[in-house]
Amino acid sequence: MIQIDDFGQAYLRMALEINKHIDGYVDAYLGPPNLKASVEAEDKKPPQALLDDLAHLREILPTHDPARHAYLTAILRAMDCTLRMLNGEEFDYLDQASRLFDISPRMVNEDKFMEAHKELDTLLPGSGSLADRLETWRRQYEIPKDKLLDLLELTRSETRQRTRALVDLIEDESVEVALTNGQPWSAYNWFEGAARSRIEFNTDIPVSALELVELFAHEAYPGHHTQHQLQEKHLYRDRGFVELATVILHSPPCVLIEGAGMTAVEVIFPGDSQYDWTAEVLIPIAGLPDISGEELRRIVGGCRKLLFYVGGYPFYVIDNAAIKYHSGELTEEQTIDYYRTYALVTDEQARQTFSLLAHPLYGVYVLIYTRGYELIEQAAHGGDKVPLFKRLLAEEMLPSQLAIL
Repeated sequence: MIQIDDFGQAYLRMALEINKHIDGYVDAYLGPPNLKASVEAEDKKPPQALLDDLAHLREILPTHDPARHAYLTAILRAMDCTLRMLNGEEFDYLDQASRLFDISPRMVNEDKFMEAHKELDTLLPGSGSLADRLETWRRQYEIPKDKLLDLLELTRSETRQRTRALVDLIEDESVEVALTNGQPWSAYNWFEGAARSRIEFNTDIPVSALELVELFAHEAYPGHHTQHQLQEKHLYRDRGFVELATVILHSPPCVLIEGAGMTAVEVIFPGDSQYDWTAEVLIPIAGLPDISGEELRRIVGGCRKLLFYVGGYPFYVIDNAAIKYHSGELTEEQTIDYYRTYALVTDEQARQTFSLLAHPLYGVYVLIYTRGYELIEQAAHGGDKVPLFKRLLAEEMLPSQLAIL
């Protein structure tokens, strides 16, 4: 049994108390069930009282391990920002991102989006607008709901096998796959502890065979599920790092969790070989129109490089839209129009994405995907990302630390 000291008890209580104010703030909890039950049974503490508790938490912060001390200090700084906002203080949107996630988000020049449009215009056949042609092309590869679970199982098997060649997975680890709806996201990993995850796929957003491998790699192997199980075992259970007993959504570690998720497909399918596997294995089994791996590499790969298109979302466009909306530069309708124009999506898709970037929990979180990926890309210095990726799976690291590697 893990012995949790006074700091650990106070830290877990703080995270759970904030979760009573912001549902979903604690994304996963692996700590003592009786501690969680005790917090949930108590009256909700006001934010000012929690700020006082946070001051005490800082006083008893462990200092013997400098790297861990820096890691915890950054998380407490994020908690401070959250509590001050709950207490009525206002922060600029980009200032929030900096305080919560230890990053400095920035917009992308819209010339990059136009470059993507120009390239796609030469690749997609037919007449009509580019957005209509892209939508027509993509719809051919939407997976029928009655085949989705079987194809998810196929993809799970392939990505897990490749991940096992990369790292030692925990014995008896497992992933449960489920379908859901009514959510602002396309897929979500719910880590349940004991090396087990439940991954839900939102059927309100059609799941595309073109991106299924990348999406599953992000959420499970070697992405979120793999990282959570290794850190649970090696940092929390073996070393007693109690901060790994909970995943706090608004905190710096999530930047590198999402960055690792964005990088995951690259480390198990080197050289963009996921497109070949998709074309040669997944699409024929799905009964969808034949396509070559090279064509997927040109069109889907081109979207990824120019728009950072992952799991059905062009994240560079999302970043710009979110910053413009939350800064007050664009209204809701103008933001939807901006996203629809540059992301080349339907009005329905644009409105669904707006619900994500305007969401009270995910509205600032959306900024961390591109920054996490870019930090890993920069730290690898154009070389092999695998050694760094494996470190991220097993170590505590902050975005600002990765930025100077």
